[in-house]
Amino acid sequence: MDLSASLPSGDIESNVLSVSEFWREIHEALSPLMADVHRVRCTVSSSKRSQAGHIFFDMVEAEEMGHTSKSVTAKIAAVIWRDQATVIQRELAQRSLSSFKDDLEVVVVGKLNLHPLYGMRFQVLGLDYDVLRRDELIRLEEIRRILRSEGIWDANRSLKSPYLCREVALVTSASGVVKKDFLNPLVESGIRFTLKLYPTSVSGPYAVDDLVQALAQAGSGGHDLVVLIRGGGSAGELSVFNEERVVRAVATCETPIWCAIGHSTDSVLVNEVANRYFDVPQSVAKELVESVLEFLASVSLLAERIMRVASNALGREEEFLGRVKMASTMALDSVRHRMRLSFTDVTRGVADALSGVVRREQEELLRTARAILGESARQVNFEEMDLSRRYSTLAYSFRQTLDSEQGLLKVLTSQVEQSDPEEALRRGFAVVGDDQDRWIRTAMQTRTTKVAKILFADGVVSVRECEE
Repeated sequence: MDLSASLPSGDIESNVLSVSEFWREIHEALSPLMADVHRVRCTVSSSKRSQAGHIFFDMVEAEEMGHTSKSVTAKIAAVIWRDQATVIQRELAQRSLSSFKDDLEVVVVGKLNLHPLYGMRFQVLGLDYDVLRRDELIRLEEIRRILRSEGIWDANRSLKSPYLCREVALVTSASGVVKKDFLNPLVESGIRFTLKLYPTSVSGPYAVDDLVQALAQAGSGGHDLVVLIRGGGSAGELSVFNEERVVRAVATCETPIWCAIGHSTDSVLVNEVANRYFDVPQSVAKELVESVLEFLASVSLLAERIMRVASNALGREEEFLGRVKMASTMALDSVRHRMRLSFTDVTRGVADALSGVVRREQEELLRTARAILGESARQVNFEEMDLSRRYSTLAYSFRQTLDSEQGLLKVLTSQVEQSDPEEALRRGFAVVGDDQDRWIRTAMQTRTTKVAKILFADGVVSVRECEE
């Protein structure tokens, strides 16, 4: 390409500018723009703090290239001088806003600055904190909306809080005072907790990944409880607990999570989705100790109640057994008395029945005999035969009746003899025995056993065998 046509006519050297001269022309051309204060929305990128305390970063504008990536479409170098950087950090902390860091979307207020050595930079004089606060609230509310729409916002919070926690997973920094503040109340209580530490960074560029991984490991470790704690810090240092991935990890953990982040005045999203949250880490430890002490107290009260119930039941059983024993004794005495009376009544009844039967049969026999004698001789043989049949029938019936009554009498006599032989003696009966002091209870026994003595109420008579 021939550039000579585009050059001005005349002396060529007179149209050549030095670098400084060219910077002055640029400065003069941009002076109206540099004189004004500008408000620019951007995303912080590549931020670095120099040893002198200045913050250098790039103001970038990016467009979405998908769910996980962005493409930078514009970029301006920027600087926050040390004094202004101190002011900005203090203002952010007082307003509980995120610290100045990469990926922070913010509206910066400042002027365009040109320097012959360092080029063009945007000098930041301040931030629009209202916009930053609004954006932060919008971001947090968007996280709430997303997790609620997925149905996991209340997942961990709705888990039943463990009644007694012995297996505890601790997710926190491996170094630092906060871990000791949590452990001291547990050690001083004297209760043996099984504690496993899942170390993680709680601030810095790797904190999100570390926290998500540590929470996943602790939640799947078979513990009763997961404790997530962090000491105090600025809003920027605690902002990691407002990140969607961390909040999601807490909400979806299948083990109840108790957390204590910062101080009682600090508020982060993980507090809203955790099973329980506390003002400071020491409060979590005290709650664990108190839960165990309450459990031990309830066990002690239950043991005392069981002892009282058992004692009362034993007393009632002893009283019941006493009543049963008394009733059994009275019932036994009553049975014995009724048996004695029944034997006497039965004996008398049998004797009366036998006497009446014999008397009736005798009368019938006499009537029959008179009838036979009054008949003619012609009927003598017939009547004799009829009398013989009737006599046989009468004798058979009599023998059956007599055998039945004798059998009943023998049973009753045997019962009485077996129950109380001495009672029979006191009533005037005699008892037969052999030479070996055994009682002879039936006539059949005399065929095989010799009668040696007869016992009366007033003495004993020996029996001597006589030859027939």
